[in-house]
Amino acid sequence: MSASFVAHPHSTEASRVAQSLGVNPQQGLSDAEITARVEQYGANIIQTAHSRSAWRLLLNQFASLIIALLGFAALVSWLTGDRVESAAILVVLVVNALVGFATEWQANRALDALRRQAKTIARVRRNGHESEVDAGDLVPGDIVILNPGDRVPADARIVEAINLRTEESALTGESTTVEKSVEPVATDALLAERTSMLYLGTSIAAGRTVAVITATGTNTELGKIGKLVAASPEETTPLKRKLEELGRRLVYLVLAIGAIVMVAGWLRGNDFWLMVEVGISLAVAAVPEGLPAVTTLVLAIGMLRMAREHALVRRLHAVETLGSTTVICTDKTGTLTENRMTVREYRLADGRVIKLEEQPVSLPASLNDQLLLRAVRAGVLCNEASLNTDESGERRAIGDPTETALLTVAEKLEMNVTQERSSYPKLAEHPFDSATRRMITLHQTPNGNKLALLKGAPSTVLAACSRFAASALEPQPLDDETRKRFLSANESMATEALRVLALAEKQIAKDGAEVLEEGYTFLGFVGMIDPPRHQVAESIALARAAGIRVVMLTGDQVSTAHAIARELRLNGDGEIHVLHARDLEDTDHAQLAGLAQKAHVFARVSPEDKLRIVEALQQAGEIVAVTGDGVNDAPALKRADIGVAMGLRGTETAKEAAAVVLTDDNFATILRAVEGGRTIYSNIVKFVQMLLSENLAEVFVIFTAILIGWPLPLLPLQILWVNLVTDVFPALALALEQSEPDVMQRGPRSPKESLLSRSFLGLVLWQGALLGAITLASYYWALNTYGDGKHAHTIALFSLVGVQVGHLFNCRSRTRSAFAGLLHAPFIWMAVATVVVLQFFAVYLAPLARVLGTVELTKDDLVVVAISILLPIVLVELVKLGARLARK
Repeated sequence: MSASFVAHPHSTEASRVAQSLGVNPQQGLSDAEITARVEQYGANIIQTAHSRSAWRLLLNQFASLIIALLGFAALVSWLTGDRVESAAILVVLVVNALVGFATEWQANRALDALRRQAKTIARVRRNGHESEVDAGDLVPGDIVILNPGDRVPADARIVEAINLRTEESALTGESTTVEKSVEPVATDALLAERTSMLYLGTSIAAGRTVAVITATGTNTELGKIGKLVAASPEETTPLKRKLEELGRRLVYLVLAIGAIVMVAGWLRGNDFWLMVEVGISLAVAAVPEGLPAVTTLVLAIGMLRMAREHALVRRLHAVETLGSTTVICTDKTGTLTENRMTVREYRLADGRVIKLEEQPVSLPASLNDQLLLRAVRAGVLCNEASLNTDESGERRAIGDPTETALLTVAEKLEMNVTQERSSYPKLAEHPFDSATRRMITLHQTPNGNKLALLKGAPSTVLAACSRFAASALEPQPLDDETRKRFLSANESMATEALRVLALAEKQIAKDGAEVLEEGYTFLGFVGMIDPPRHQVAESIALARAAGIRVVMLTGDQVSTAHAIARELRLNGDGEIHVLHARDLEDTDHAQLAGLAQKAHVFARVSPEDKLRIVEALQQAGEIVAVTGDGVNDAPALKRADIGVAMGLRGTETAKEAAAVVLTDDNFATILRAVEGGRTIYSNIVKFVQMLLSENLAEVFVIFTAILIGWPLPLLPLQILWVNLVTDVFPALALALEQSEPDVMQRGPRSPKESLLSRSFLGLVLWQGALLGAITLASYYWALNTYGDGKHAHTIALFSLVGVQVGHLFNCRSRTRSAFAGLLHAPFIWMAVATVVVLQFFAVYLAPLARVLGTVELTKDDLVVVAISILLPIVLVELVKLGARLARK
């Protein structure tokens, strides 16, 4: 029989789907048909997102304009005969690349996560017999048989279903189990609402089913997600973009400086080729050789710090990106909530409401509280789930999440579930059925009578009740008015997004008729929910204070999502704006961005919807972080500026797609990482300010000296010594500064803000000119005292390093005093000590002194150097003081 696929199997009768696939559900496919279909459709393997190779990862460490500029400088130095200078630059480039490679390699090894999602054993019907095969060998038309706990091996149309419920949170975000049936649904039904279908990546929570495979491999819904993940490009981080922008501007600056100096010197009558060499030296002076190495080391240290805060960073530049975040798009199930159904309250028939989250409750012994005992007992006995003790001694519930929640709360209320079930052995059972929406069990009581228990939808249970437990002893007749009052209470619980079950019981004498459909006594309602995770509400409030908007993206129902968002105060005290996935249909990126910037919750969204929302926000200029744990979150996690996956409960697919993995699954950790990211960026700006202003000072010194007609103050190798050695340690000290007190009270910086803004460039220019002027003054004194030669060069070198040491303190803050918190800044003092020691090596270590061309300093020289250190601090402190007074 030939196979032809129906376009919408979920909306087509099961018999027609099987017929179109050319299979008899009772017989299955023949060996010949299987062989032909394997050749036609291939193996049931989904496309994976391949990670970068080691060589590509290593080459990417050199993919920077600043690195290219330094490489060009090394080449020029080699060609002009400065082999030592060239080798020194190359050593720095190699060390920088190795540090970046080492920190990223471990986090970027290939984890064929999507393939592992599909790897399972399937029970199939072939050639009229049942057998087990590898899921990778399944083909469209195969008949599969699934029982509780089985993983669905491919997309399939349900042919037979007995009390079938599936767990689909990893694929759709649905927090509760989904009832499935043979009946077709509407053609335009969303993925989460296709109750006639089973999907790869989900599992059977309860019941039994026979289904026909309709799609395998990349044609499955999970396979389509795999294609989205593979096709989605990795976003360049804001820091990387800004450093690339800095590199471009430095290229222009270097070319301009070199050209001006060469032309000016040539016009003054100097030899043209001599001026070419001087111009190149000056260009090298303008480039902060230590910037790439320091940035890489700072980000690597940031990775270690975040790891201690339970955030594993898989890509180096992602360390800073969280600090740039303006919007966090978060999954609900498993991220904001615990992904486990939990009983929140009992609303008993006598009118009492017992909220279990507000106060400790235990099952009381007094007769006045026997009604709660009976309600809890009904939930335990009329229940298919079970409790087991694992190897570690922990009690774990197995079965449908709703039923396991009833067992868990019973143990929390100090009921011995095993003993209770032993005291009331089960005699008969009518399992839950989607048509009747109820479950009935019959039990033997300790006194020899029988007890019928009923659990199910409130309207169904109340219809089967003739009385209600007005007190623990005397039931009252259930009239229409009372029934309406109970239904109203049910609606009230539903508005709080509680999943509500009604509980009832019926006492039957030893010889009484076992009529199990009516005559029950209503005991009350039990309300349960997938509760918010601990500290999430506080973290969302902290995000709002930090100027970060949190948007919920979930596959759950609108009412459930709205209730959780309200409980978490997603919009503070304001109204929660919720959109359904259907509201996104026929919208372009601009319209979608407008919706996304106003909405707080998107409900019933598919992986494609999540991806579109993230892309629309990015096109609107937002820096978007995405959090999630399911397969359905993977495309958005990869496309986001920063993807954050849950490490404990998250699927391997989500972890593979993310840049950051939380090892404690705590949303609060994201905010700690945001604080760390903001601190890292702030510190990077500080050392960029320091490096640029100091390199500008070098250019100012050399350029001014040439224009005036003085001898060259610094030799090329001395310039390199300053840039590669004495610059690096102060820069690292700034990079390791602690967070400023108000870092999480500021709004996120604008994504469009340049690293080299006008105010920043102005700051660098005047501070660079100040440092250069002090150095020139020292050099002028040295020329007058010692004349041209090594001694004057040494004074210029030490004075330049001195102003840089002083400027280290200035760069700790643009507004606060350099002395604020200085006693608690050990890295600053360590950097100063390191630079001092290195400078003494430069004159007292003979081999190094010969290479650098330095001589020993006199006492007067040391006084000049000391003034060079203190003068920048004093002058910049006066400017800061004036600015603070002006703001007041």
